[in-house]
Amino acid sequence: MLARLATFNTQPAQADDANVQYLRDTIKSVPGFVAGFHMLDEQSGKAYSLVVLEDEASGARVREALAQRPAERHVGVDPDHVQFLTATPF
Repeated sequence: MLARLATFNTQPAQADDANVQYLRDTIKSVPGFVAGFHMLDEQSGKAYSLVVLEDEASGARVREALAQRPAERHVGVDPDHVQFLTATPF
């Protein structure tokens, strides 16, 4: 399995909840999606997005699906750092 961990050092002033949900639904609809979490460190203000996928091909499908979103459906913030990690269930 593959895990994509994105770090956001800052948050948009006003995130559109409908666009955030559209992002989540888009990712969840991709074959090979296993799990996803949006996490917030309230002390530092940093946010994290963790998406677990079956394999690298699933990761490519997620990238394609996100690239096809209409511009008006984007959340409005890009990650400051992205890591791809091997994930092992337990």
